[in-house]
Amino acid sequence: MAATKIIDGHEQEVMQYKPGDFFGELALMKNIPRQASIKAKSNCVVITLERGPFVRMLGPLEKIINRQSQNYVGYSQ
Repeated sequence: MAATKIIDGHEQEVMQYKPGDFFGELALMKNIPRQASIKAKSNCVVITLERGPFVRMLGPLEKIINRQSQNYVGYSQ
């Protein structure tokens, strides 16, 4: 899978995902719209989680996820 964003009017791939990776956590944590689209490059299984259960389960992991956000191209808090 890959994350894509529209940059300077063109869709660009900004991150690639491998099995076990996750995405969409910043939108859930901050209750904001997603900042990228995800496209499957092959058959895959995706598990979804709504915001309420995500926030309850997050607990001390929030700091780790915030650190991870530094790797996202063009993310602004």
